[in-house]
Amino acid sequence: MTRSGARGIVALVAATLIVASAACDSDDDAAPVAPGGDAGSNPSTDGGGDAGTPPGRDSGGGDDAAGGGDAATDEDAATGAMTLTSSAFAAGGVIPAAHSCDGAGTSIPVAWSGAPAGTQSYAVVMRDLTNTNGGNNYHWVIWDIPAATTSLAAGVPKVASPDPPGGGAKQTNWSFGGEIGYGHMCPIAGPPTHEYELVVYAIPAATLALAGATGPNAIHARISAEASDSGSLKGSYTKQ
Repeated sequence: MTRSGARGIVALVAATLIVASAACDSDDDAAPVAPGGDAGSNPSTDGGGDAGTPPGRDSGGGDDAAGGGDAATDEDAATGAMTLTSSAFAAGGVIPAAHSCDGAGTSIPVAWSGAPAGTQSYAVVMRDLTNTNGGNNYHWVIWDIPAATTSLAAGVPKVASPDPPGGGAKQTNWSFGGEIGYGHMCPIAGPPTHEYELVVYAIPAATLALAGATGPNAIHARISAEASDSGSLKGSYTKQ
């Protein structure tokens, strides 16, 4: 081989090595290809979400998928939209002695409005919130009040099936004795002033499913379980 031919071979080999080196450098700089994606794609952003989006929340910053985002609305609905009033006293006012052991001990007159559609009956429950007595603080539990009735006059008869209101309404005993119907307020004389709460419940059935429940505590639990809405009224009384 001539000297000029050897030089040509050397030059060709050198050129080949330069081209190979450039190709290797180009491959090292390329972004890795995610499975099923194009070169340069980022697995954390593909699939419709933004980078860094936490699980369970959409990319638009919307409500939590798991919770629905309406917890506050659901909680507000549970407080009840019904209104309960009494001609005997204003909300937060003093309940007249006529409804206590200092007077005739007649039941408190009440009226209500705002029941949801589909209401078939009502129930009214009265408790002494000051005298918890282990939960045995019921003064009145009346239920299966007909849907057409939206008030109870003072002095509901103290019998198991009172009329008025009639229509299948029922009462149980109070917590402080075996007497059926409204049990008069009779707190210990002097302070503290006792706070009483009356609650009306809307029931989507004409007859409450008692499931064997008896007594004010158990029947109230059934009322609460079946009610679709409620409204309350509070008042106070101090024994004279």
